Amino acid sequence: ATALVGSALAVGSMAGCGGSDVGDDQDGPTADSFSSDDPGADPADYLPVPAGVTLTEAGAELGLGDQATVAWRPRQDTVVAVDLVVERIDRTTFEESFDGWLVTPEMKGQVPYFVLATATNVGAHAVGDLLVPLYGATSGRMYEPLDFREELFEPCPGGTLPEQLRPGRSTELCFVYLLPKEQQLEAAAFDVGGELSPVRWSGRITAIEEPDNDRKKDGKQNGEGAQRDEQTG
Repeated sequence: ATALVGSALAVGSMAGCGGSDVGDDQDGPTADSFSSDDPGADPADYLPVPAGVTLTEAGAELGLGDQATVAWRPRQDTVVAVDLVVERIDRTTFEESFDGWLVTPEMKGQVPYFVLATATNVGAHAVGDLLVPLYGATSGRMYEPLDFREELFEPCPGGTLPEQLRPGRSTELCFVYLLPKEQQLEAAAFDVGGELSPVRWSGRITAIEEPDNDRKKDGKQNGEGAQRDEQTG
């Protein structure tokens, strides 16, 4: 069995996970950030972004599949802006999705969720190898995504941008969260920083049912898995 990276994963880690650029390769800018002193920045935005880019208002409540334009400052002199779409939230089980991974006793008291999203670089330069600050939100709490830095977690590779995501290019991301059984994931929340409220996506959660004994023996190997929709909240 492959061990999960560190006991801190039981409560989540902000370290990066994997991601993949879905655009074709071509020559372009190679800078990995753009300056926060961008002269085209709109002073009404919570962070300076290039001219023509308008950030979604802090505290916005969106549905799954809706697009928001968001930005964050991974370093003091760097601002990253992306169009972010949270496409779906899956509630899964360790039996269904963590085959071959060592699950600790404390983790067995938690419920895993996958959040699938697409990010498009709307900045002026290429960016890369940065975790998108998307949290799993409940009423009153936000949970950090897990870190699979040392081993690829194929069912849900993570929420880190690829090594170089050029302007206009998109990447598919998948965040993993573990929540206590008494908590239910209500939304995916992008942290805009400071005292501002996050941008949130909520909607129907796809629950992956725990496999029965026959499916554990047969259907699981064939990639079969029943799914059902349930209303969050």
